[in-house]
Amino acid sequence: LVQSGRVSGLPNDQHSVLHSNRAFAFLKMQKWAAAEEDCSAGLDLNPRNTKAKFRRAWARCELGEARAALRDVDEVLEQLPDPSSNGEAVQMRQRIVEQLSE
Repeated sequence: LVQSGRVSGLPNDQHSVLHSNRAFAFLKMQKWAAAEEDCSAGLDLNPRNTKAKFRRAWARCELGEARAALRDVDEVLEQLPDPSSNGEAVQMRQRIVEQLSE
């Protein structure tokens, strides 16, 4: 079933979701570097995975990589222009901007 870190038979977009979901678990455990790595792997498989991009921004923010986090969250906001679906991203962007101004 699993070969070299991949579930056989699943398309790339589903593998991307699996990486994003595991990254969320790493975020909850405050394992920022592991979360960033999984998000990046997921984005390599599907660059339009908005959740992976948002979660990578979160991980990068926690790692003190504010400029990289800002690039990610700005891309999320471009993909989700509707205010009803991007509230968390707007809040994260404000937090990152504050981090950059310190």
